[in-house]
Amino acid sequence: MRLVTYSDPSGRSAPGADVPGLGVVDLSRVLDAHGVEVPTTVADLFRRGPEYLDAVRGVLAKVTADVQRIEDPGWLVPQPATLLAPLGERVQIVAAGVNYRSHVLEMGGDAPRKAAWFVKSPHSVIGPDASIRIPAGAPDMVDFEGEFCVVFGRSCHAVTAADAMDYIGGYTIINDVSARDEVPRIASATTPEDGRWAWTDMLLGKQYPTFCPMGPAVVTADEITDPENLTIKTTLNGRLMQDGHTSDLLTGIAELIEQLSQYFAFEPGDVLSTGTPAGVGMGRKPPVFMHAGDEIRVSVEGIGELVNHVVGP
Repeated sequence: MRLVTYSDPSGRSAPGADVPGLGVVDLSRVLDAHGVEVPTTVADLFRRGPEYLDAVRGVLAKVTADVQRIEDPGWLVPQPATLLAPLGERVQIVAAGVNYRSHVLEMGGDAPRKAAWFVKSPHSVIGPDASIRIPAGAPDMVDFEGEFCVVFGRSCHAVTAADAMDYIGGYTIINDVSARDEVPRIASATTPEDGRWAWTDMLLGKQYPTFCPMGPAVVTADEITDPENLTIKTTLNGRLMQDGHTSDLLTGIAELIEQLSQYFAFEPGDVLSTGTPAGVGMGRKPPVFMHAGDEIRVSVEGIGELVNHVVGP
């Protein structure tokens, strides 16, 4: 299933299922009509567990088999409908850093001994077609990072790599937008204290409002056979910037979940981003950053394309 959150012309937002060739099905109305408890959000849908997901999948299969039947009750979302960030609520977002071999090479560093990580503010999340806003205090080095993400389908804490994939509910995309102003200070730091503060300030540059576009959908795990065999691309104003592949991950998905779940208690709907491949603006010579008026697109095979536009402060 391709799960989305939409807002219709009346301003109502609700979970939906994007059915190729048909449109967005209003899950609230369809499930209610079939006697299935209605989820409040897509994240809530995952919280209800695998058996509930199977019930939703069964209802969708039944109603989409007959196009005329689904159109008559008004179960298709009327257009125009706006897609929002797909999980429908604020969730925990943990992101891996420098986790693609190609990205390590372009940034000129050494591969980490284990997965580097940081937390992305849930208040930075926006949906497809929403605007990335350049911050007034850091306008000159705003970068893009297209990333393939895990969405947890079960509570996940202290699990092994052998079991980790069983905890995945689905997959989505984020653009880890980053103000890079402090990155040069990391390389030029002459004391451990200077290095620590430069690193901290660099991570703060990832937390601005609108700096985590997400979507357009969460694709359930059963739809993606091999998540480490997917292409990931980013274009800026039509120019291909990132052309990577999830087979290039330094720490694979199962191992990443094992390492980070030793510390984090992930809940259904939480997001774990796996890192970004080579091609980011900071890694280019000369660097290429985003500015007002730009269009940025991140696509991942099997999930779709996340499109956003950049506006000024």
